[in-house]
Amino acid sequence: MDPMRFLLAALLFSTVTTAAEPIRLTTDGRIKRDVTFVGEADNALVYSQLEKPTQLRLMKLSLNDRMILPVHPSETRSEFEPAVSADGRFLTFVQNRGNLSLALVIEDQKGPQSAEVPPGGGFSGMHSPAFSPDGARVFFSYPVEGRQKIFSVDLAGKNRQTIIDSVGVNNWPGISPDGRQIVFSSSRDDDFEIYVAQSDGSQPRRLTNSPRQDIRPRFSPDGKRIAFTSNRDGNYEIYAMAADGTNLVRVTDHPEQDDYAAWHPDGKHLVMVSERQGQFDIYLVDAP
Repeated sequence: MDPMRFLLAALLFSTVTTAAEPIRLTTDGRIKRDVTFVGEADNALVYSQLEKPTQLRLMKLSLNDRMILPVHPSETRSEFEPAVSADGRFLTFVQNRGNLSLALVIEDQKGPQSAEVPPGGGFSGMHSPAFSPDGARVFFSYPVEGRQKIFSVDLAGKNRQTIIDSVGVNNWPGISPDGRQIVFSSSRDDDFEIYVAQSDGSQPRRLTNSPRQDIRPRFSPDGKRIAFTSNRDGNYEIYAMAADGTNLVRVTDHPEQDDYAAWHPDGKHLVMVSERQGQFDIYLVDAP
């Protein structure tokens, strides 16, 4: 086994058995966001990083050797909010096309093919893309008619379907591993709370009830838990709960920000962006 991979495996084992401190995976301290796993086979992460004052760049971190490389080395536009299909073949992300004009790009990583959903007129654009478990559709948030809805499109960026439509802002969709449910955050009740619905948008149900924001929910690989970010205790921290909203657990407790949680494919750990002494890096932490 590669020495670095052996070291990471040993560290992962120690966190399971001894509940060790979070493992720091990056050390450059730059502002980061939007962490997602490429897939279990690749053993890598994709995230966005503030490369310049005016550019967010997609980066790929190999967990085997900790090497970090840009996904699109020659790209000069901001790209962020990446998502990867379960088989690792397709990458989708938001790309800045101008003054607050955001397009959704869908790339085939095994060929030159790509598709996009162009931004509408004025200051608008897509946000928070997520793949269906079979990789056939991409879900995203988009403002229209005075509110923000959740839609889905096929891999060609066509056949748009409205999934979630209510007053307020609906954002950060995530699909359960069995494809039956969608989890999202909604401001329909004045502040952002976590909701689940059937994958077609029917039967929405509120899971959280806090006086502040509950955002960026993500299903665990087995679909039994949901991790999310909340500032209900006055600071952005990572929380987890059962998929029905019960058994709420606070995962992090630090005076600076913890955000952008993503489940490790093993279901036993989370990765997140944590601020430590003003430095922003990616950490691996035990999941409850």
